[in-house]
Amino acid sequence: MSKTLKVANTLRWILLAFLVMSVAGFLSFGNIYGLFLASVTALIAFGVYKNHPLGYFAAAAWGLAAFQLAKQGYEFQDIKRFAMTAGFVVIPVALFLHEVLARKRGSSAQKSVKNETDNRNMPE
Repeated sequence: MSKTLKVANTLRWILLAFLVMSVAGFLSFGNIYGLFLASVTALIAFGVYKNHPLGYFAAAAWGLAAFQLAKQGYEFQDIKRFAMTAGFVVIPVALFLHEVLARKRGSSAQKSVKNETDNRNMPE
């Protein structure tokens, strides 16, 4: 296993732990809004757990949303600095994991079609 994959897997587990802790934090709100935030975060964590490309992309978008909500003062008033820092860190980590760990779907089919078109005996 390459060094990049080891770092990516470690970051993936750290991101998953952070998302699970966020679910618990949102559930502690004790209202329907907290339940909504917890369910969205749990869905994103499930996507990250399954190595789905959309899960990593959604985690980056969720980090950006948390950063902006804290920056604008709409949410996370008590933990504004932590929310902004966490959002700022989650964005590049999630995008890095998206590029390194997300499954490449359909790439082998595309390569085989390209090989067939390159190897044809076409008149020049």
